[in-house]
Amino acid sequence: MTSVPTSFLNRRRLLRGLAATAGAALTGLAFARSGARFPTGRITLVTPMAAGGSTDYAARLLARDLTQALGVPAVVDNKAGASGAIGAVFVARAEADGHTLLVAPSTVAVVNPLISDVSYDMNNDFRPIGLLAKVENVLVASKRSGIQSIEDVIRLAKAQPGKLTFGSNGEGSALHLAGEFLAQLAGVDLLHVPYRGASPAELALIAGEIDLLVTNTVSVAPHIKAGSIVPVAVLSSAPSQQFPDLPTGSQTLPGFVVDTWVAIYAPKDTSDAVVTKLNGMLNEFLTNPEYAKDMISRGFEPAPGTPQEALQFQQAEAIKWTKVVSSVKAAKRLK
Repeated sequence: MTSVPTSFLNRRRLLRGLAATAGAALTGLAFARSGARFPTGRITLVTPMAAGGSTDYAARLLARDLTQALGVPAVVDNKAGASGAIGAVFVARAEADGHTLLVAPSTVAVVNPLISDVSYDMNNDFRPIGLLAKVENVLVASKRSGIQSIEDVIRLAKAQPGKLTFGSNGEGSALHLAGEFLAQLAGVDLLHVPYRGASPAELALIAGEIDLLVTNTVSVAPHIKAGSIVPVAVLSSAPSQQFPDLPTGSQTLPGFVVDTWVAIYAPKDTSDAVVTKLNGMLNEFLTNPEYAKDMISRGFEPAPGTPQEALQFQQAEAIKWTKVVSSVKAAKRLK
């Protein structure tokens, strides 16, 4: 993807202007009343993932922009481990002055707390600054499976319950739950085959070792274009930017939307004034055509908005995946 649609940029420019004007007015008033000053030093963006991944990349783009916009250094600190808990706990315990923030992917913010006991609470330890971006996901099939559509998946799965396979990057992962979500909505029994990462699962799909896989569009786009795997449906709520002719999952199965996303969080006691200023800076970044182009080229959809909208989105995601996890645990397909 090499260009940003004109309609996209016009919409984002309008949002940027509105966000900047409203944010500046509210922040200026709040800081004038409190006598506070922000920032007073370095901003640290903590990512609970290893360097080099998509979350890390988005965080580094944001850090570069914040450094320029705020006039203080903004750096990325990778604190990977314990399925994201190390980084999340570090930010939860940090001083609530807006200088230490969490860049959390959906697995850390929603999925992991549902799968295992984690030492942080997204509802009580943090407050959202805003969504950073969403990543487009797609349901793909092996050429050997003969699957071309979700209707094919349902037909084959009902003909041979428990025989049709789907891969993932591990039990309890977002990709695993996405496959279980498909089975739940379709009312069929699919067999889960976990791998040690998304890349091995993609290679297994190409080799015909598994029938289905949910993964991000950017990762498998080269394989789709090469004809080595079959695109079945895009799992975003809107048509795919890369594959606009591909149907959405919800056209066949209402509600079959699988969002992978990243959001920015501050410690829970961070002031409204600081959150407002940071949200304004975040929206400026997300509506800047230069950064939007960089993010879109990596498969991100910039997601400007308010902290309240980010919180509502997170809560809706938690409700959806709680139902999926409960169903999988009840069926004893999740330890």
